[in-house]
Amino acid sequence: MSNNRLTWDGMEAFLAALRQLPSHLGGRGGDIVIARAHEAAEEVRQGYALHEHTGNLEQHVVVSVQHRNRGGAQAIVKSTARHAYIFEIGTQIRKTKSGANRGAMPPGNVFIPTVIRKRRTMVDDLKALMTEAGLEVSGG
Repeated sequence: MSNNRLTWDGMEAFLAALRQLPSHLGGRGGDIVIARAHEAAEEVRQGYALHEHTGNLEQHVVVSVQHRNRGGAQAIVKSTARHAYIFEIGTQIRKTKSGANRGAMPPGNVFIPTVIRKRRTMVDDLKALMTEAGLEVSGG
């Protein structure tokens, strides 16, 4: 018969902390997701303002929060302007029916690079949150 004994002081506090971990991280993670989405939208608006003719592109950048719960949040940044896609990718040389050259529109390259950059920042912030909570984060 063995007389070995294991005593763990603070087990109740440890288990309580584990139970709180998802909601704590989900809440703070959701804040990060939503904040970065709004930052991306503002940067896109600023980029569009540099090319502004009517302000239509700038006025149609929106953030929609798809869901938010204790597990986190999901937000979508989009431009609802009808010509946003054409502005972003540009056009080839255009001609009228009578053959008049209207030229090509160069790509705006505002929305996509901004959102990619902000998404990268968001992921880095979420990794930092996990590391701060004592979790090991690996991978891309």
